Amino acid sequence: MNTILKTSEDLISKYGTSNVRELADILNIDLNHKNFKNKRTESCLIKNYNNHFSIFLKNGLDYRYENFLIAHEIGHYILHHDESISFYFLKGMYKGRLEREANKFACCLLFSDLNKEDLQDIGNFDFIVKEKGIPLEIWYSLNNF
Repeated sequence: MNTILKTSEDLISKYGTSNVRELADILNIDLNHKNFKNKRTESCLIKNYNNHFSIFLKNGLDYRYENFLIAHEIGHYILHHDESISFYFLKGMYKGRLEREANKFACCLLFSDLNKEDLQDIGNFDFIVKEKGIPLEIWYSLNNF
């Protein structure tokens, strides 16, 4: 089984939810909104001085897209936890290994409520992807997901 998929399934199993806002709360990650100076920044995961993590989300984003961004940043928190690193999600920047892994984790988490049979029966898959808040360009960049 894919390591990232297994990691997301283990997280859901451990905490009994795939709701990204609940997971952030359980993991003691604060969710905040702000206006970023860099217009391409849409979210970031920051570790502050007392080893506490916060996710900052750009003001005015669609709630579903915010869920994707939260799932993405939780992916960094779970997969790439390093005490000296902060992560920034920049619009249009999906190509680095760590970003691809966080995107894949977010997709696994957001699609965890659908089983394989459900996925095969879906006619307009792009609609479901958008309903989950996942940008289509990110979904298609993951190719073999």
